[in-house]
This record gives sequence, C-alpha cells and structure tokens, in this order.
Amino acid sequence: MAGSANIFLDEGATGNNVEAQDGVADHETAVVTFSPHRGTAVRLLNAVATGTSAGIPVFLKPRDSNGDPLPVGTTTVWIAVKRAGQSSFHRISEEITNIGHYVRNDITTQQDADNIDQSKVDLQYPEASGQEGQPSSVKIRDIDEFAIMVDSSVAWSSAESVAQVSTDATQGPLSR
Repeated sequence: MAGSANIFLDEGATGNNVEAQDGVADHETAVVTFSPHRGTAVRLLNAVATGTSAGIPVFLKPRDSNGDPLPVGTTTVWIAVKRAGQSSFHRISEEITNIGHYVRNDITTQQDADNIDQSKVDLQYPEASGQEGQPSSVKIRDIDEFAIMVDSSVAWSSAESVAQVSTDATQGPLSR
C-alpha cells in the first residue's frame, strides 16, 4: 500500500523508526535515517503521479542552529543506503549540489504540483552494485538503513530543519 512509511524530520520530531542527528560542518553526515520495522521492508519509488519528471520527491528546509538557511553554494544533499554487513552508506541518488529551491521555497510550495518536479531526486543504483541507470524502485529491508545525507560548510541542525520523503513515493511495509 503506497504511502504508509512516513520518513520525516520536522524541527526535532520524527516519524516511526526515523532518527535525526545534527550535521558536522564540512563532513558528510546522515542527518535523517530510517529502518523499517523488524521483518518488513519499504520500497522507495522513483516515480510518483504528481509532476512530469521521474524521481522521488524530497522536501527540505535545511537550517543551521540559528535557524538560518544552509548556504546554497556549499551544501550537497543526496540519498544513501547502508546494507546489512556494510560499514558505510552508499549513494543511491543523484547529488543535489544547488539547494536554492529548498532555501527559497517553504515545504508547502515545494510540494505543490507546479514545483514538485524541482523537489524530485533521481534514484540510482547503489554505487557498489556495478549497475548504471535509474531503477524503478529501491527496497530498504529491516536490516538496512536509509539516509538523507548532507555535506555543508555549515552544520545542519535537526532541531531547526525539516526533511521529508513524499509518502506517495513509499510502499510498505512489505514482507521482507
């Protein structure tokens, strides 16, 4: 059933099985992580009905500890996964190197039909898979960990920031 995994951070509050942490300036940090309930999996879809472009809608309000927007020119955001037995995250999306859309627009504006394509991030096969191109979906099992990664010259604040994966782009929980 689409839309049942609710992966979000809202100024410190999180969805079920979601953890948030502050970023570290000039270091890539998993600022939002998610693992499905035991015995289940969640599928991230690389396409939703809204908009015309492929990709998974990710909505952000990236802020530092003073509530100021993270710098547009020195902040990169991407989606990653850490599979069971791996010690580090592997990128599963394009890198967003210009966060201007997220800084200029509030979450509601990012979600509306006229702007949602700018909020989409193209999923890619995990770096370690050896495959190229775009998968139709990526499965996150209960033994895996999904993350929204941020690398910025200014530290991300989980108490001041918002990050959300569109519930229209999730399926699950599914049987593992």
